Amino acid sequence: MMIRINLLPVRQAAKKEAGRQFLVVTVGVLLLTLGGNFLWWRARDAELQKKTDAVNAAAQRIAELDRVIGEVNNLEKKRKEVQQKLDELEKLKKKKGGPVRMMDALATCIPPKAQVLEFVEDKGGVKLTGLAESHEDVSDFLRGLNAIVWTPKGLGRVVERKREAPQARVELLTSEGAMEDFAVNDLGYFFSGIELKSSEQTNAPATANNKTDRKIVKFEVAMSANYAI
Repeated sequence: MMIRINLLPVRQAAKKEAGRQFLVVTVGVLLLTLGGNFLWWRARDAELQKKTDAVNAAAQRIAELDRVIGEVNNLEKKRKEVQQKLDELEKLKKKKGGPVRMMDALATCIPPKAQVLEFVEDKGGVKLTGLAESHEDVSDFLRGLNAIVWTPKGLGRVVERKREAPQARVELLTSEGAMEDFAVNDLGYFFSGIELKSSEQTNAPATANNKTDRKIVKFEVAMSANYAI
């Protein structure tokens, strides 16, 4: 007689065990995957937060720099305003003493055989009329006006200047006639726009000592006086 053994329960148990193992492995892989993703996300999130903090810090720094730049710009604006006021005061100071300097300058320009009859000055514009013995004396007067200059050491008169030379020899009118050489770029002309409006020969006015018909030259000059160079 043959003995029969029923293996069906054994096979079912093996299948169940295999199923449990598969489920465990699947769950383990899933958990590892989730854990790995979570760690990766945490790392990316930490890096993002770090970069966000850096961006915020940079934005705050930029805002602070903008504030400082604004203050510097305001200070620079105020400095320019103060400097402008100081420049205006300096110009007014020079203009205040301008007429006196102009009289000194004219005194050095007038030739011995010429004289000023009328002098009118308004806001730096000058008109004068005078008499001279000859047209040459009038020319000497105009050349003298063109020679008066401002120098770093005060008012002076150019006595020698070669064409295209970088320097000119100047007689200082404030230091007992001292002579010095100055760079041409450092000189500013006291009188500018000098124009001979008229120059005509006429009879000299009769005086007790002069009753002859002596001829003289009457002239008129217009120019500008640069007080604030």
